[in-house]
Amino acid sequence: MRRQTYPHPYPDGWYRIARSSTLRAGEVRYLECLGRQLVAWRGEDGEAHVSSAFCPHLGANLAFGRVRGDCLECPFHRWQFTGDGRVAHIPYSDHKPAGTLVETLPVAEVYGQLFLYHRNRAPNPSVAEWPPYPVPRIAEVDDGTFAYRGHHDGGRVRMHLLEFAENAVDRAHFEPLHGQMRFPWTRLGIPGVRIEHAARWELDRDAAWKMHFFDDAVLRVMGRRIESTGASAHITFHGPSVAKFRFTLPGRGDIEMYQTHLPLGPMEQHVHFEWFADRRLPRLLVWYVVGNWITQWQQDIEIWENKIHRPSPRLCRDDGPVFELRKWYAQFVPEDA
Repeated sequence: MRRQTYPHPYPDGWYRIARSSTLRAGEVRYLECLGRQLVAWRGEDGEAHVSSAFCPHLGANLAFGRVRGDCLECPFHRWQFTGDGRVAHIPYSDHKPAGTLVETLPVAEVYGQLFLYHRNRAPNPSVAEWPPYPVPRIAEVDDGTFAYRGHHDGGRVRMHLLEFAENAVDRAHFEPLHGQMRFPWTRLGIPGVRIEHAARWELDRDAAWKMHFFDDAVLRVMGRRIESTGASAHITFHGPSVAKFRFTLPGRGDIEMYQTHLPLGPMEQHVHFEWFADRRLPRLLVWYVVGNWITQWQQDIEIWENKIHRPSPRLCRDDGPVFELRKWYAQFVPEDA
């Protein structure tokens, strides 16, 4: 089986689970992802929470419960739990068990997106801060320079999460898979127009959970390089599942896009795109640039969905730093996985 050739499918990290607007105050949602059964709910105070789906009392599914104030009530015996997993109320007893009974996951809401932090083991009590790094933000969105410009549901892709990260160092595939210019949001190639890529990869010197991929692209029309079409992309991975793209159009402005992956199973990812742009950039141009990237990304899907993982690949001198990338990725995976 393909799955057996790959490493552990659920590395530690932040994962986008939904748009914030889909979880209103007082609502409860059941989730199956990351090899877990979870429940997301929002208290009447507006605070979102994610926890294990099953009641620690006698095992009822809390997704069939309801929100009571700022607590989640079990449908079986109406025990009420706080957002940090403690018992707040038992209707038939004054003897509440002490401590945290329900496992809860860290939650963050960034620009209308709801994220949870998944970890394979409980944090070390000596660790002062947890999670170890935040969901990335965009300075220009915070100061009002950038505006929200759209989102796209990439759907479900039958691939392992490692493949997208490893794609960043595999520069040799750019010409065969991404050399043809296509009409954005389609699979239709533009005759006589090629994309020339100059890519590089590096680790972040200050943050171990980050890595960077840079791609300078320019169009070649009927064999002639058109310098005025040049653009650059700087992709920063914040852990294994959240990638933040910065597209720079010289003399015009920048676009920032999140690409996120949520493992629904060992070999199935739900992929989502959300983007923001300089208010001065025409919406049509933003749509074109983002559409061009998503079209290029779609070219990889057929490969990802049908390949296996080679733990010891036979590389040549001109291949990218595959082993360095895998070493970076391994920090998010349990050592005994």
